[in-house]
Amino acid sequence: MRMNNLNDNPFADQSVISLSELKARIEEMRTVDLQRRRDISSALTNIAKWLNLPETMIPAAMSFIRPAMAKLHPITLNVSPRRIQNVRSLLMQAFRLAGLSTKLAPYQAKMNQDWSVLWGLIAGDRYARTELSRLFRYCSNQRIAPTDLNDRISAEYLSALEAETLVKNPKRRHQSVCRVWNQCAARYKKEGWPQISLDVPRYDERLYSAGRDLVSDGIKSDLEAFSVHLSGADPFSSIPKPFRPISVKMFDGHLWRYLSALHHTGLDLTQITSFDDLVTRPMFERAMRWFWERNGNATSKHIGEIAWAVRVYAIKYRQADEATVAFYGSSMARLRVKHDGLSPKNQKAMGQFSDITSIRLFVNLPQKLWNLGAAIRPNVEQGRKRKEALILIQAAVAIEILIFAPVRLKNLTSIRLDTHMSWRDGRLHLNFPLDEVKNSVPLDFTLPAETSARVQRYIKDWRSLFLPNTNPFLFPGREGKSKDQSLLGKQIKKAVFDHSGLTLTPHQFRHTAAKLLLDAKPGHYEVVRKVLGHK
Repeated sequence: MRMNNLNDNPFADQSVISLSELKARIEEMRTVDLQRRRDISSALTNIAKWLNLPETMIPAAMSFIRPAMAKLHPITLNVSPRRIQNVRSLLMQAFRLAGLSTKLAPYQAKMNQDWSVLWGLIAGDRYARTELSRLFRYCSNQRIAPTDLNDRISAEYLSALEAETLVKNPKRRHQSVCRVWNQCAARYKKEGWPQISLDVPRYDERLYSAGRDLVSDGIKSDLEAFSVHLSGADPFSSIPKPFRPISVKMFDGHLWRYLSALHHTGLDLTQITSFDDLVTRPMFERAMRWFWERNGNATSKHIGEIAWAVRVYAIKYRQADEATVAFYGSSMARLRVKHDGLSPKNQKAMGQFSDITSIRLFVNLPQKLWNLGAAIRPNVEQGRKRKEALILIQAAVAIEILIFAPVRLKNLTSIRLDTHMSWRDGRLHLNFPLDEVKNSVPLDFTLPAETSARVQRYIKDWRSLFLPNTNPFLFPGREGKSKDQSLLGKQIKKAVFDHSGLTLTPHQFRHTAAKLLLDAKPGHYEVVRKVLGHK
């Protein structure tokens, strides 16, 4: 067995072999069929090529490979989806042959008798079988009986998922497995399903909000007064130029995040009577260190915004001495993230449009999504048109509007048929008054005839498939409201990636519009300014 250098990645565990070493070990296995060795070798070569890294720099660890491969798309790689699936399968085979995957059994592996009995009970439940299949085979392979399953084994199963699979989100999958197991235990109790309840873990480690009951009334009163000060609601205690409601809400959110950070440092906020006591230098440093360490010992745009909100309260709203002003000034220089031009994230996103192929994929995406949705529509399930079709059609309309009217997601979500939309000569006009736009610049767009016709068909045939026609929003939600802004944003981002291979958020459509326009018409900055509604 070869034991030379394991991997050349300075950021990876040096005890883990590289993809290059894995390939060499597979090639030396004379007990493995020659064609199979060649197929595996080709797959490992492809992975390195797709990740644009030398094989020696890629650790043979799922923790490294899984997130990297999740970003790959057959369109951008110019390969078929089947080829990617085959490469994934061959990678798993390589792991098993090299002894890197020993706990999870292959998908085709048989279950033992005890687990087969439970498998038979859920024969008609496709979802349950999908979720529990890997767990059943894992336990069979580890000689664990159904009656022996417990939270410790469940945790070990998660570890195996993370170490030995390319499952997109192991923690979410594990969470679902525990939930489905418990549901089956209740549903098939009489049939003999083991009455074992698994703890359904919560993997929301990024959530840190502290409840209002953990904060004193004095602090809450101070924050409410500050919001009034910013909003202009009180003519005698407000700033001369009031903030917009969305900005007031943003400040309030940042200050509550600041409170939550202090809570997680162990500070009892019920014993502190004023928010003023929490904006001192020691308290500010305490909260910011918590954010800093949580973010991997680095600041971020989000952290900088929280710090700025605290500074506004401490310096602008309250009386502050020179030392405090100087302290906050130096802190902002360290904590606030500043970029000349686009941020690295947005630069990377715009880099996708450096070739004509990506641009064509982008501009043709609405038509592609529409065609896919329309093809699904004839299929009905229990007399109802499939929601998958509506999701595709809705994404097509949203994306096409953003291409020709690159508004912010909030404005896109808020489009009402009776307020923002008008029709002249068969073309749709979108108008957003200044009080609804972030920087108080009114926006007006006239969409092309073909796009307008597609929006009309969406309104007539699709918009109200699952919600009342009385809902006034172009993208309707429940209880007469618009569709949730976050949900529509995720829907757009997913549709873009799934069907074009491009990674783009709704807000980045604005940057894309500017890039494509300036690439086609260099120097037309005034046009870009007007299209985006910049001052």
